Order: sequence, then C-alpha cells, then structure tokens
Amino acid sequence: MRKRLAALGTVVALLTVACGSGEEPEPVSVTVPDTLEWITPEELTGKLSAGGAAVVNFWASWCGPCRAEAPVLRRAHEEYGEKVRFIGVAVDDAPADAFAFMESHGIAFENYLSEGNQMMAQFEAFGIPFTVFTDTAGEVLYVHRGIIDEGTLSLWSDELSRLG
Repeated sequence: MRKRLAALGTVVALLTVACGSGEEPEPVSVTVPDTLEWITPEELTGKLSAGGAAVVNFWASWCGPCRAEAPVLRRAHEEYGEKVRFIGVAVDDAPADAFAFMESHGIAFENYLSEGNQMMAQFEAFGIPFTVFTDTAGEVLYVHRGIIDEGTLSLWSDELSRLG
C-alpha cells in the first residue's frame, strides 16, 4: 500500500510541475499590417538577394507546430531583427486567418501570403513549418524542416549575430 501511495504522490507531483502555475501568458501588443501581399517564389528570391541576411519562416494558422514556434520566432525577431531580416510566409492560408495568427502571437515582422506548392518546392520542403536561413547575398545557408525551438535558435544565435 505504501508503494502505491508513494507512486501516486510522485505522479501528482509530476503533474503539478508539468501543468505549470496556471497563470495566463502575458498579452502581446503589436501592430499588424493592414494588408498582406501575395508573393511568388521569384519575388521572394528577389527580396532575399536584395541584400541582408534573412530568416524566412513558412507557416500556416492551422498548423499546430507553427503555433508552438511562433513565440520563439517573435523573441528571435526582437533580439536579432536589427541585424537580420525576418520574413514570414503564410502558406495556403486565408488572409483573415493569417492576420488573426499574427496578432495573437505578436508577429510584427514582414509577412506574405503564398500558395504552398510552388514556394515549398523552391526549397525542397514538403511540409510546414520550415525555416530558411540565408546569407547577405541571399544564398541559402540552411533549411530547417520542422519546429524552431529555443535549442535550435541558440545553435544559430552566433551565426545570426555574425551575419547582421
């Protein structure tokens, strides 16, 4: 009986820690643009080769992993946005849904709308989220398929600082 109580106590303790304090996240206040433009692969290539290192994130409002990585990208933009250009591309998303996503996650960096297949094929990606890191000449340094988390970002923090 004592073993069962000890095991139950351990489970309760783990659940308490895993669930957090129950505090609401701090609201984010940003200015979301009034319009989102559609972009083609060629136009994106032009923007990337116009100069400056960039982090290009492909996302959709209906994508769970995209929602999970949004706060990490927001913080990265806040930290490195003066040195590195951040661009978001909403793939196969309705403009109203993209606006709502950006507003709710505090995404203030430049974003565009795109029909997914052509844009994704350009970077040999077949799912979202994915993120492309480019150098100052617009050359692709790295394509990250999947969610960007704090660990992934910390691996690139020195590179982002150097590129800017």
